[in-house]
Amino acid sequence: MGRRHLIRLAALVAALLCVPAAVAGTRVSWVIQGRTEPDGSQRAHAYFALQASDLGPWVRRMTRTHQARVRHVDFGKTVLVAGFLDGNACVFDLKLKGYTFNRGRLVVDVTFRQPPVGVATCVKTSTSYVVVAFSRAQLGRTPTFVELRAFARS
Repeated sequence: MGRRHLIRLAALVAALLCVPAAVAGTRVSWVIQGRTEPDGSQRAHAYFALQASDLGPWVRRMTRTHQARVRHVDFGKTVLVAGFLDGNACVFDLKLKGYTFNRGRLVVDVTFRQPPVGVATCVKTSTSYVVVAFSRAQLGRTPTFVELRAFARS
């Protein structure tokens, strides 16, 4: 089984408190947040790209501007983690909360805003997504396991 298949999407947890996560000396190269049309899926999807061939059909779901940025990544220097929160009806304002990288395990935490209390119905018209680029040099070694976790915030 290839490394790109080692991605595991954690159960998306609706939590009000998120534990901040950071790795000393490791920085995110860049983050893209956007919205796309729902694909009809009832669950979230996460992707891990070590090389251009790992991009696959998920890239076509992003805006043209975001597609261009992702397709021009130098995979000799960068790895990507992408997440699409399909299946979550009311997800707004998706943001990177933090990440940890320890012994080959990369855990990326994102947060999202839900509708205010009292809103009983939400019609899903779009799906939120995030793409996070990590510098290979700053990670030090290629992740062997990647997990994307999403948390609700108030």
